[in-house]
Amino acid sequence: MKLFTAVLVYLFVLTVRRLSDKPVTTYIKCKYGKTALDSFRRTEKLSYRSKKLQKDVKFLNLCKIYDVIPRFLNFRVHNPAFESTLTYRSWCFILLDREILSQKKKESVITEKLNKELTLLNSKLSPLDYICIKRLINKNVHKKLLGVDKIHSNKLLKLGIDNEKKVEKSKVIFNFSEKILTEEQKDILSHGLDYCMPPTKVSFHKFYLYFEKLCNNLKNYDIYNNSFHNVTNNISTIANNTFKKFSRLANQTSDAERFTSPLQSLKNDESIIITKPDKGRGVVILNKDDYHQKVLNILSDHTKFKRITTEMSTHLLYLEDKLKRLLRTIKSSIDASTYNFLSTSGSKPGLLYGLPKVHKPNIPLRPIISSIGTFNYNTAKFLVPIISPLTTNQYTI
Repeated sequence: MKLFTAVLVYLFVLTVRRLSDKPVTTYIKCKYGKTALDSFRRTEKLSYRSKKLQKDVKFLNLCKIYDVIPRFLNFRVHNPAFESTLTYRSWCFILLDREILSQKKKESVITEKLNKELTLLNSKLSPLDYICIKRLINKNVHKKLLGVDKIHSNKLLKLGIDNEKKVEKSKVIFNFSEKILTEEQKDILSHGLDYCMPPTKVSFHKFYLYFEKLCNNLKNYDIYNNSFHNVTNNISTIANNTFKKFSRLANQTSDAERFTSPLQSLKNDESIIITKPDKGRGVVILNKDDYHQKVLNILSDHTKFKRITTEMSTHLLYLEDKLKRLLRTIKSSIDASTYNFLSTSGSKPGLLYGLPKVHKPNIPLRPIISSIGTFNYNTAKFLVPIISPLTTNQYTI
């Protein structure tokens, strides 16, 4: 109890304490001397520079993520039309990468100097004065950084990036289950189901396999007979440089765990289903029992679905045989490659799933049947480009 009271008194003193009625610089100089005052000024300056460099790096990384070039990296060329070429943009992004590395190096140097100054300042001041003055420094630096944030936001807006635009979670996340989502889970789900993190590990063999395939294909062209060795050397150099650069960027992406860990409980929960809405983009969470019951209600409609009395494998063989008998009658009218494309074997039944209509009462499901891998899937792909022009007229939207 005594310890708790002492802590409360200490926190109260920190909150209400004022160093003096005089400016803090006068107070430090009068009480601790000019050396402590110089250390205070250096600490405040280094603290601001360190935080500003962090925000500058964040600004440059945002430009890189959104594939835009900051204006200060644009350089003049003889022909202005060259600025719209891919070569010019690639050079600008090389400059952007170098600028990010340069700013990070400056930040590490400034942070090291700041830590030394904080240690020196701590040795010059009393413990209570040091805590109060450090809080004062952080407060002053925070005020200055608000201006830096405003400048960066304006720059991003000029580049077409509204970084302050927030997603309204209630409009993209529809939770109709009994599961209660945490704010962290809502933040991550608001990115959408198609959001993915960059790879954190580069497959050496898969990466170089495509370059080897390219070299193997170039062998067949007579134009490269005399210079094939030079061509392969150039490709090898490009592959090595690209692999090193991509590996470095992949290693910098360490946020995957921060994104995936809050979703593990949702993934492991067998009582819910996570899907997308029937229209628009978003995330829908339903109780699995409710979802299954709604799908069964759709299947119970005998005007649209009919139960198969035979074994599934037997029925699929019957459908494949029926299609093949039809193809044999027109085999003479089509080429061999088309016949082989339309002919099927090892097919599987269609997959039924439902997309919830989130803006309707009781959240009905819209039934969708995925026909990928079915016996007539290739036939449908073949007929679509033939039939589509016939369905187009002046009333088509």
